[in-house]
Formats: sequence, C-alpha cells, structure tokens
Amino acid sequence: MTVGRKNTFNFTQAIIGLVPVIAVLCALTVQAQQPADTLSKVQHINDVVVTGQYGEGSISKSVYKVRVIDQKRIQQQGANNLKDVLTNELNVRVQNDPALGGSVSIQGISGQNVKIMIDGVPVVGREGGFIDLNQINLNNIERIELVEGPMSVNFGTDALGGVINLITKQKGNGYQVGATGYYETIGQYNFGVNGSAMIGKWTLSANGARNFFEGYSQDPDSREKAWKPREQYFGDLGIKRSFKNSSLRYALSAFDEKVTSRDSGTITPYYAYGNDTYFYTNRLTNSLFYDQKLSKDYNLNIVGSYNFYKRLRNKVRKDLVSMDETPSVTPEDYDTAYYHTLMSRGTLSRSRKDAKWNYQTGYETNYEVNKANRIENGSQSIYDINAFGSFEIRALNRLLIRPGVRMIYNSKFNAPIIPSLNVKWDVNSFTVIRASYGRGFRAPSLKELYLDFVDPSHNVQGNPNLKAETQNNVQLSASFDVKKYERVLRIEPSVFYNHIYNKIDLVMLDASTLHAQYNNISDYRSLGANLTADYRAPHYGLMMGFGYTGINNTLSDQTQTNTFFYSPEVRVNANYVFTKAKLTLAMFYKYNGRVQNYAYDVMSGKIVNGYINAYGLWDASATKSLLKNRLSITAGAKNILNVVNVSANITSGVHSSASNSASIAMGRTFFVSFAYNLNWNQQ
Repeated sequence: MTVGRKNTFNFTQAIIGLVPVIAVLCALTVQAQQPADTLSKVQHINDVVVTGQYGEGSISKSVYKVRVIDQKRIQQQGANNLKDVLTNELNVRVQNDPALGGSVSIQGISGQNVKIMIDGVPVVGREGGFIDLNQINLNNIERIELVEGPMSVNFGTDALGGVINLITKQKGNGYQVGATGYYETIGQYNFGVNGSAMIGKWTLSANGARNFFEGYSQDPDSREKAWKPREQYFGDLGIKRSFKNSSLRYALSAFDEKVTSRDSGTITPYYAYGNDTYFYTNRLTNSLFYDQKLSKDYNLNIVGSYNFYKRLRNKVRKDLVSMDETPSVTPEDYDTAYYHTLMSRGTLSRSRKDAKWNYQTGYETNYEVNKANRIENGSQSIYDINAFGSFEIRALNRLLIRPGVRMIYNSKFNAPIIPSLNVKWDVNSFTVIRASYGRGFRAPSLKELYLDFVDPSHNVQGNPNLKAETQNNVQLSASFDVKKYERVLRIEPSVFYNHIYNKIDLVMLDASTLHAQYNNISDYRSLGANLTADYRAPHYGLMMGFGYTGINNTLSDQTQTNTFFYSPEVRVNANYVFTKAKLTLAMFYKYNGRVQNYAYDVMSGKIVNGYINAYGLWDASATKSLLKNRLSITAGAKNILNVVNVSANITSGVHSSASNSASIAMGRTFFVSFAYNLNWNQQ
C-alpha cells in the first residue's frame, strides 16, 4: 500500500510540483546578477579527488568523471550512513531489504558489482551479494568519491558497476576534541565523540559512536517491525608518523551491530510468547598506509590490510510476561559465517605537471577465506595476484590519453587481460569532453561457488562450474563551465552503455524440491543518458539533473519480448546562505521513476516481470553555526511527501517471499543534529 498521494504519483506530477521551487530559485539568481553586483572572484566546482588518480588533484584535471559528496552536504542532508546520502544521487538507486539492509545500483548494475572502499581498502562482508549501506557510518568521513563504470584496471574484481570510495578525515595541527549527536522522530538516537593530537612528528586520532534505532512499523502497536531495530557501535583509531619525505599511518576500524527481527507474537489466556531472531555482525579492519615522495615527480604508495568479518544468527523464544528467553532447539535457526581477507596494493606514479607523459604501475594481491556452516566442507578460500599499469600521453597540449591494462592470476579462474582507455579533451577554457572504454572482470564469490544451504524450506546450492563475469563499458560525457563574477554554471550531459556477459543469478532448477542454484545467464545490458546543471554563487547554489536508464537481460528472450525497460530520474538540490546569520537553508529532492525488469522468481521457478513503482523523496534542512563556528546545529524534515511503501512485484528469493509492495521510507520525520569541535594549537 502507499501513503498520501503515492498511488497517483507520476513523472508529470513530479515536474509540476517542482515548478514553484525552481521559479523562486531562478528569481534569486536573476536578482543577484544585476549590474550593481561588484563581486570579482569566481566560484569553483573543483573538488580534490584521489580515486583512480596518479596523485591528489582537482576534478577538472581528472581523466575520470568523478562525483564528490563533501562533508557539508552530508551534514545538511542529516545523513547518518551511506544509504542516507546515496538516496539523493542521480543514476544511483538504493533498495531496502528487511533482513539484509540497504543496497545500491549504479548505471543499472548492482550487488556484487559495486565496490565500496574506505581510503582505498575494500569493505568486506557481503550478505545477499551486497554490502549493507546502513553499516557504513559517516562520522569520520571527509568526503565520498563516486566513479561510474568499470574500474577493474585500477581496483580489480567487484568493480564492474562502479566504485564508491569514502575518504576519512585527516587531522590538522595541534589538538582537537569534538562530539556529535543526532535525534530523529522515527526513533533514531546517535551520539559520537572524537579527538586528535599532533605531537611532533606523531599524529594520534580516535573516534567512537553509538547509533540506536528502535524499529518502525506503520502500526505503532505492532511487535513485528517492517524496519528492524538496530544497535550499532563504531570505533576508529589512527596513528601516523611523518618523516622528511614520507609518512606511515596505521588505521583500525571496528564495527559491532545487533539487528532484532520479531514476529507478531502469540497471546492466549494461558501464555504469551514471541519468536525473536538476532543478527550479530562484527567487522574489524586493520590497515597500514605508507606514502613516499621519491622526488618532486615520483610517488610510492603502499597499503596493506587485514579484514575480519563475522555474521551470526540466533533464534530465541521470548516469554512476553517475564521477558525470559529460551534458545531454539532447531539447528536450522542458527548460522555462523566468518570471512578473513588479506589485501595489499602498491603503486609507483610519475606525475609531472604539464609533462607530455606520465605513468603509474602497481600490484595488488587478495586472499579470502570463508568459514561457515553453510559452505561446502565448512571452509573455502580464493586468491588473486594482479599487475596493472597505465600511462598518460598529453597530445596537442589539450588532449590527454590514458590507456591502461591489468593482468590477473586467479586461483580458480582464467582471467582475461583487462584493458581500458580514457580520453580527456580540453576543447577550450570552458569545455571538456571525456570518453572511455573499460573492460570489467568479476570472479564469482565463494558463496556463489560453494554455498550449501539445505533445510526443510531451502535447498540452495553454489556452483563450482560458474564462469566469471566480464563486461564492456563505453561512456561519453561533456562539461561546459560558464563563469561570471563570483558565479559558475556547469552543464554536464553524458551517455553510457554496459554489456555484462555470464552474469551470475540464482535459478530455480526444481520447484517441487525447492532446488535452486547459482548459474550464468548469457548477458545483461544497461544503457542511459544523464543531464545535470550545477549553478553556484557566493550565497546560494542550485543543482538539477535528469537521468534515463534502460535495462535488458536474456531472460526477456524467453518471454519473446527482447526489449529494454527504461526508468527516469529527476534530482533538484538547492541551498541559500545567510552570511551574517551564519545560517544555511537546503532542500534535496529525488524522483525515482518506475523500475522494471525480467527476473527469476526463485520459489516458482518462473520468469516474471518484476517492478517497483515510481516515488519521490523530498528533504529540507537549516544549518546554523554558533560559538565562532565551533558548534553547528542542523534541523530539518525528511520524506516530506510521506512515502512509506509503493506498489511493486518483487520476486521471491532465498530469504524472502514474493511481495506486492516495496518498503521505501518510514514516513515523514523530523531531525536535529549537532557537531561541536574545539581546536587549539600546541604551545
């Protein structure tokens, strides 16, 4: 079911509803550009990025089309985790699973094919093929860099759809202490503390936070929650030693989560009890970063990490009078999975400003062990060794060409040579054109290869005969910058095409015995176009975007309708700054059009046309700075349109049954957050 106007919500209404907002913002723009304006400096849309670069540099110089979400926007959105902030991104779709959390798709490619990293270190622990975005806290994040399309040459497997790289805060000089807090009327309570100190050549930093969500259901008296209660703890510790031309940094990140899933309960005149299932998640990441400036133009960067991930599921019978818990005696009600991952990546880069050519060469190694009750023989492992490199040729001063290649040795698969080609053409001072071709590669996960999940209601098997996924991607984009006074208007059209071969999916082999197995489907395609306009002035900004993405897979051949299903997106963000009052007003709107595709219904073994109907999400906030900018308070409303569920045809899976509605959000809510930071220099 839907709430409010969502049953009649369509694309035309989305545009009409935005007309007053756009009109007001355009009026502000015209007024601010009158001749009386004596401003002389120019605003820039030129964030610093590191993902896929030879060294830290500006977006305008990057051969890749990189999107940056900075700390200011994270704060204005009231975003607590990666799911919250990505909900507003164009060409990015976020979906929610009641048990597994939030997942993301980029350019119509989702799940295992989107790589999420923190400071270049992959986040481990995929459930259902994806990383739960709710588990990635933003308290210690400086910015988020998003690159669409295959980045397999740079980052190897799992990067077919794109890369999301979260960059942590790097502490400055002297001492710093801070605290953050967040409250939302839906029952969200967060609090965190942080601190850092620079003592001589040493920099120490620490960050800790607790997030608590009490769960949500449209029926407030229901014991069973559609959005499961969560309790999360986060901890970060950093130690950095600086030398003359190098630095060594150790980072420890710890995460602990408990998710509670309750049934509706059974109440009689004689007893009252309910069945509760607890999902416990632990993630521990140890990373060591070494950066060496060999000379003015040469840099050596090495990172090594050990990641531990544990997921437990326990079921208990709870007495609703005494609240005593009795563990279930059914073995199928318990499950434990462990992941151990070792990774090392090193690059040597030559990055000489205005040189005719530069290059980067590097290596990467990955070793993964999965131990679980439902893995064949109880334990499996896989590893790969990679060598990669690329070089930039600057032709005719304005043309930058970067070919690249990665060679992979995988312990279980014959990996092809992975090439890429990126071209950046600075046509003139205000026009840039980027074109790219990339080939992607993804080895099947250990779960897809060796899952052995058999109980009275499941018979799901991995497939050791799976083929690796490969991909071809083509992208073309342009950027037009118009600058006047302290204002800049950037218009960016882009198109893309993806073709994935041997895409892995779960297929029902025998409906009578519920026997399902991971198999390859021959190909999967997505294509689309985007158009964005970003206008920035000293006191306000307006960003508008339109996207159109089509999806086709070979399952449609079996239905005799080999066609693409297209879905539109609209995005409008705006902010206005009252400088003297140190107050910023912001709004964020995203319309997600109807998404549909042919898919396997695992329980019936049939191919069905699954879909999720259109909906729009609209948030607004006000941010006020106090105490000489040491204290920042943000208050606002989320989901102003009051969306909860939308009609859908969701196919059944291993852990879920088919549904005629999709959970989108938790209705209209209000929030308030604060961030306090105190800095002082070393005496």
